[in-house]
Amino acid sequence: MTGPVAAHHAAILGLLQGGSPSFTVYDGQVPDQPAFPYAVLYMDTGIDDETKLSRIPDKAVFRFQVTSVGLTAASALVVVDQTRARVLGVRAAVAQRALNPIRKETSLPVREDRDVTDTATKRHPMFAVDTYVFESWKD
Repeated sequence: MTGPVAAHHAAILGLLQGGSPSFTVYDGQVPDQPAFPYAVLYMDTGIDDETKLSRIPDKAVFRFQVTSVGLTAASALVVVDQTRARVLGVRAAVAQRALNPIRKETSLPVREDRDVTDTATKRHPMFAVDTYVFESWKD
């Protein structure tokens, strides 16, 4: 049985992995030789919030980060556009939960990752970061 945190994580990962054109979406870990371009999902475990008089939490706020990576700034921006199209304003589906639309919270500019060198091209990848937030209530 999957718990609510894992179910929310799976829902967001599924949104990012769907759609066209396809590209690899890594779940928190990137291999030494990744397939460019790609995105990486990093998701928190949610913050519970009490919204009932019983003081039992029935609402959670989730945040996630998508790092979009390419060998050029242009290819990283294609991944940014595609990941935004897949999640921004979307209501993810999680059993027994009601979710509000996903909102973009912050972004960081495209920049070079000098800690990594692609062995095939000898280039440093370029990356951008977007963070998103949504709320989830028990049905």
